[in-house]
Amino acid sequence: MARHLYIGNDVAVAYTNGVLANGAIDVQKLSASGPSSMVAGDTIADSAQFRIVQGNGTTNIVSPWIYGKDVINWGGKSYASQTAERAEFTLTTNASAAGTHTFKLINLTNGNEPFEFKSYEITVASGATPTTQTAALKVAIDADLPHWVNGAITDHNGSISVLGFKKGETKADGSIQEDLVHMGGSWEGEGTTMAVTYSGGNAVTGSRGYGDYYYVQQMEDIARGVNYGYYMRGHLPNTPVYTAVSTGTYDMYHIAATKDGSSSSQINGVDNIIELNIALDNGTAAITQALESVLNGYLASANFAPINL
Repeated sequence: MARHLYIGNDVAVAYTNGVLANGAIDVQKLSASGPSSMVAGDTIADSAQFRIVQGNGTTNIVSPWIYGKDVINWGGKSYASQTAERAEFTLTTNASAAGTHTFKLINLTNGNEPFEFKSYEITVASGATPTTQTAALKVAIDADLPHWVNGAITDHNGSISVLGFKKGETKADGSIQEDLVHMGGSWEGEGTTMAVTYSGGNAVTGSRGYGDYYYVQQMEDIARGVNYGYYMRGHLPNTPVYTAVSTGTYDMYHIAATKDGSSSSQINGVDNIIELNIALDNGTAAITQALESVLNGYLASANFAPINL
C-alpha cells in the first residue's frame, strides 16, 4: 500500500505563479488544458481524475492522480485530543496474616512481552485493611516513581490510581514519551486480592484521540519517503521541515483507491491500494467546509456519502 499524507494548517487556497500558499490544501481536477482547482459541484463527469495538493509556498507537493471510479473508501474523523490513562488498583479484603506484600506496576505500552515493570514491597500486620495497605503502597511508589508514571500516586483509601503520560509529554528525566502509556498491575499478598480497572470510579481509559499533533507528526515522519523522496538520510543531510505544527488540531480525512480499478489486486506482486490521508487544521470552519464540499460533491458521483466534520 502506498500511503501519502497531506497537511493543511488553516490556510485558504490561493496560488501565486502556480504555487499553492504555504499551509493550504487544494483538490485539483485534470482537464484538457491541464490541472486546475476543483470546485464544488464537480463530478467524475467533469474530470475522471483528481489529486490532492499541499502547498509550502515554494513548490507544490502533489499526490498521484486518482481515478474517481477507482475510489473504494472516503471517510473522516473530527479532531479529538489525547486522554491520559489513569489505572486504578483496588484492594478488596484485609490481610489474613502479617507479612510482606508485593505490587508490580507493569508498563504495557509497547504491547509486547516481556513487559517492563517495577516492584514495590510493603510490610503489613495481620488484619491490615485495604486503606492501611494502599497508604503504605503510595509511600513506596512515590519514593521511586517509574519513568512512565506522571506524578504522585493518588490514594483513595483502599485503592490507588496511577496516571500515565500522553504521547509527546516531557518526563521527569527530560525525555519525551513516545506513545500513550498503558499500565497493568500484579499483586502478591496473603489473604488480600487486587482488582485493576481502566474506567469508572477513579480510573480513566486512555485514548490516542484523532488528529493530535504528535501523532500527525509521527505520520509525517513515516511518510517522508513517499511525500518528499527522503529515504537515504545519510545521503540527504537537508532534512525536510515538518509541516505539522504543535498548536494544530487536525481533522483527519481518508481516501483509498485501487491502482488498476479492481477491488482485488490484478498486479501480481504489487500492492494495489493508494491511500491518501489529509490532516486539516480545523481552526477555520470555512476552510474545512470548502475542502469537504469539493470532495463530497465529487465522491458522491462515486456513490460515497458526504463527510461533515
